Amino acid sequence: MITSKDVRNKRFEKAAFGYKQEEIDEFFSQLEAELDEMERERAEANNKIQILADKVREYMKDEDALKDALLGAQKQGHQVIAEANERAEQIIADAQAKAEALEDEAVRQHAETMEKNRLEIAREKEALIEAQQQVADFKKSLFDMYKSHLELISSMPETFDEAAGMNELETAEEIAAAIAADEK
Repeated sequence: MITSKDVRNKRFEKAAFGYKQEEIDEFFSQLEAELDEMERERAEANNKIQILADKVREYMKDEDALKDALLGAQKQGHQVIAEANERAEQIIADAQAKAEALEDEAVRQHAETMEKNRLEIAREKEALIEAQQQVADFKKSLFDMYKSHLELISSMPETFDEAAGMNELETAEEIAAAIAADEK
């Protein structure tokens, strides 16, 4: 590749019927300037390419780091989700077990309470029957007592003269017998 330095240092021999030296020197000066400009642009382009290549390598490293971070985050996300699902299943299982235990306890307590209530009702029914029997017995004895008192009252003489003819001993024995019958 010809450089501007090559053009600058190039010298031609003079010939009798050759080209004008000034035109050749001017052309070489223009050629040298253009080659200098091209070399400068090429150097800038190479610098830019190098910078871009460095950036690409940097971006590739960043991309790899981002991929690694993304994969790590995905793994961690999957792990967190799995742990959360596992914990949720455990909480649900515990809640179901507690609910079943509470339900069993409630059923057991309900059965015990119902049995206690049945026994209480049976005792109260027996007590009611006994109280009803006592009332009936009391009513009967009261009616019998009233009846015997009415008989005694009816057997009493209406006048004093009738009473004098009766034997006092008989009357006392009858009264004692009536009272004894009433007490039974």
